[in-house]
Amino acid sequence: MRKLLYELLEDDRSFVFYIYNTFSFSVILISVILTLYDEFYGFHSKLHPVVLEIEWVASGIIAFELIGRYILAENKLKYLTNSLTILDFIALIPTFQIFRAVRLIVLIARVLRLTYRYRFFFGFFANIIKEFAFELIFVFALILVVIFSILLIVFSVEHGGGNEKINTFFDALYYVIITATTVGYGDITPTTPLGKALAMVLGVLGLFLFSLITATVSTAFFHYVNMLKMGMVSFRELKNHIVVCGWNETGEVMLEEIMKYWEEKGERKKPIVVVTDQELETRHEFYYKKGDYVSEEVLKNAGVEHADMIIILAEKGVDLTEDSIDARTILSSMLARDLNPKATIIAEILLRENAKTVKRKNIIDYIIVDGEVVGQMISNFLKRKDIPQILDYFLDKVDYLEIKPKEEKTIREIIQEFGKKGKLLGIKRGRDFIFLPDLDMEVTPEDTLILVKEK
Repeated sequence: MRKLLYELLEDDRSFVFYIYNTFSFSVILISVILTLYDEFYGFHSKLHPVVLEIEWVASGIIAFELIGRYILAENKLKYLTNSLTILDFIALIPTFQIFRAVRLIVLIARVLRLTYRYRFFFGFFANIIKEFAFELIFVFALILVVIFSILLIVFSVEHGGGNEKINTFFDALYYVIITATTVGYGDITPTTPLGKALAMVLGVLGLFLFSLITATVSTAFFHYVNMLKMGMVSFRELKNHIVVCGWNETGEVMLEEIMKYWEEKGERKKPIVVVTDQELETRHEFYYKKGDYVSEEVLKNAGVEHADMIIILAEKGVDLTEDSIDARTILSSMLARDLNPKATIIAEILLRENAKTVKRKNIIDYIIVDGEVVGQMISNFLKRKDIPQILDYFLDKVDYLEIKPKEEKTIREIIQEFGKKGKLLGIKRGRDFIFLPDLDMEVTPEDTLILVKEK
């Protein structure tokens, strides 16, 4: 149940998320449009039942999402007091009611809800417009120039020539648009020779210009999709995401475990950007950015400056030695640290000598030496045969919780306060980890408590 709710409401990388959100966005947008029309003009009495049914469906969708997100929320009270949740509660109220002031407030709440809850739709089209801004501006400017020029001439010629059906500027605008789009209702027709000549020119130009719009927009759309597949799109505006530099077997296992963890916990998946020179197939688990991660510009385009975590893998190449691979890892770590001093950096190093050098530089938060971890595990297995069972238990049957204390307290007080949530394993203080601290030790709000509990 939680998994389905998560895929529908939060997992913006899943197929069902886009299907459901396209439907919900469409229904709520229709309700906003109908409310605006009813506010200014009013519906015919025969349409009231249909409009009310659409309104109830819109309110039902908002109610479903409210309940679904409440079920998914780890902190229920924090979710209920969140400003977006309050906005949803206001938007939940049916708009077709007698209280006009309430109706306007609900209408504003629904418009705000559309802009935030469905921001991925607007973001997608904003990216397309950004990538093809020049082409789109040129086409629309050309159309505006042609329509406006012919509009002035038509109004002058037809209105001045005594055409009774073109009495206002709006009449002329209506005629020009209908003719340019080749609809041609025939309710307004030119009466002067010049007006008829302009109508023929406008029909040909309109066919060309609106075909140009269709071609430009469709080309921009498909080109942007191809750019995503080829890893050519910039992700500079992403925030609090994970950047993976390089790709190898370690990356595949890591990605699989991260996805499994997020699904089991029902947590919102963080966007992942994989940066590599390799040709990767498009996958829903991550965004693909093609390029050499030793380049500062490539790292910036992957959004490293705003990333929450940066993982640098030992990506092997045809002409690269282990020393060369480590050199690339260290260089990209230094670039990433300069671009984002606050991010957590994890790096895979192949040679132990290089790992020791990097540790002294204090650039990387966590270093994984290829083969060292496996070697230590195997040696421990030889010393104690029960180590594999203990390790499997901690990997498969234990959950880890991170908690920030709100004020200074002793470990004894912490255990009394959080005892029901799990057993205290240790404390993260800066880059140090204090294992099983003394009961009289004091912790501060800057520390992070690590608790464990059985799944």
